[in-house]
Amino acid sequence: VALQSLQMGDNRLRALPADLPRMTGLRGLWLYGNRFEEFPPALLRMGRLHILDLDRNRLGGFPDLHPLRALRVFSYDHNPVTGPPRVADTVFLVGEGAVERMAERDEPIPRPPPRRPVPAFEDEEEEDLLIGGGGSRVLGPSGSNLRALEAAPGLGT
Repeated sequence: VALQSLQMGDNRLRALPADLPRMTGLRGLWLYGNRFEEFPPALLRMGRLHILDLDRNRLGGFPDLHPLRALRVFSYDHNPVTGPPRVADTVFLVGEGAVERMAERDEPIPRPPPRRPVPAFEDEEEEDLLIGGGGSRVLGPSGSNLRALEAAPGLGT
């Protein structure tokens, strides 16, 4: 249970034991150079893995790897896959399409230009006409656009 790193590369493995996730201390798992044709389902229950190496297998695709929440490095190079798996943005990918995927997620999200505040009134004269005279006081720090309107005498509040 306390084992942190396990290297099982180049062993002609086709499957993994279903109880492998009981190795809760495991942080690095190297399974390169085996004969996996499908992503081993037991790996999806190993949410504490930091490093997973599945290079040089026969994998044609991947499930969504978001359940591997602690994963930081996923290597899948030299497999007949057509693209990278779906992983969290914190995962460093190594394999077909990895560079492009990581570049996409590192691009800043386009944001619309900031909107300029629209004044309620064009000028103080228009404000006085529409509100009924009186004036306004600046609220907050100087240069602030926050104003409190003061009612003209006799208009009530």
